[in-house]
Amino acid sequence: MAKIQKDIPLAPFNTFSVPSIAKYFIEVDSTDDLRHLGDFDRTFFLGAGANVLFVDQTFEGLIIKNNLRGKKIVEEDSDSVTVEIASGEDWHEFVMWTVENNWSGIENLALIPGTVGAAPVQNIAAYGQTAGGAIASVSGLNFGGFISNTISSSDCKFYYRDSIFKHDLKNKFFVTSVAFKLSKSFNFSTSYWGVRPNESLQAEIDKLSEPPYSPKIVAQAVINLRKIKLPDWRVTPTAGSVFKNPFISKMTLTHLQKAIPNLQVYPVDNMLYPNPADPVFKMSDMVKIPAGQLLDKLGWLGKKIGNVSTHPKHALIVINCGGATGKEIYEYIQSMKADVKKNFGIDLEEEIVIV
Repeated sequence: MAKIQKDIPLAPFNTFSVPSIAKYFIEVDSTDDLRHLGDFDRTFFLGAGANVLFVDQTFEGLIIKNNLRGKKIVEEDSDSVTVEIASGEDWHEFVMWTVENNWSGIENLALIPGTVGAAPVQNIAAYGQTAGGAIASVSGLNFGGFISNTISSSDCKFYYRDSIFKHDLKNKFFVTSVAFKLSKSFNFSTSYWGVRPNESLQAEIDKLSEPPYSPKIVAQAVINLRKIKLPDWRVTPTAGSVFKNPFISKMTLTHLQKAIPNLQVYPVDNMLYPNPADPVFKMSDMVKIPAGQLLDKLGWLGKKIGNVSTHPKHALIVINCGGATGKEIYEYIQSMKADVKKNFGIDLEEEIVIV
């Protein structure tokens, strides 16, 4: 049985490497460990710490570190396979396991740091693909009475970087496993492209292989692109993109394009960049734009203040240059938000979890 520890440094448990202390801390290796925790005024569920910023010097509550492991096939036929993965498993390792088995559905999500349990919470997405699109169900413990429960995909309320686990079930539902339904036939999403060089997914795939492509080839192309534009958090402490891409009206878009002529735009429910003549796109009043381009325009690319900066290749990636506190990083992020609000009238929303 795991034991609750006191006054544990959290720097090794978050990819920002910020110093903070957990007043109480426990690493759980089984669901039984979760049923004997006792009562705490405040709890926080921690996976790999890849999407979190600890602002305070001390977390006055219980940090529950997820170490649950295991995976199994629960259903399989000629067309698809459903696998159940423990929530503490490494996400990238899980993706690579699926593509090694020639299963399709999450190959575009390779090299995203974090655990499997974080995937449904954040509804992680990349290169035109979302975790929610492949999730069949999410199982866990409701902390209201430590009752086991399985939530179907349709009840998870998956949306852009969002789910029920960030709202109604926030800090109330500990994800223990996730079931994914993956395809044995291939219908790859390869249309992603960006304004910077080396951002076309299809072009990178073509460097690696000729058709027909495999899930493993697509995953490798994604890995190559991510390594070009994103830092390795083990070398450069970061939590990845700090902001969601904002939704704006087409009227606002018209004004923004005068200041940023090459501003990218895409539907709110899709990560792809469509043909502007697409009838569905034409009928929609709201669109989504890259927060990174707004920050680029305002000079935030590689901008350093004290011990904090953005990455030289991506203004959405805030990095700890060495010795930064959570408060310093938080204040830097707030300055970015204020600058975008002042110049463009747009409120950026944090993608990372601020604790």
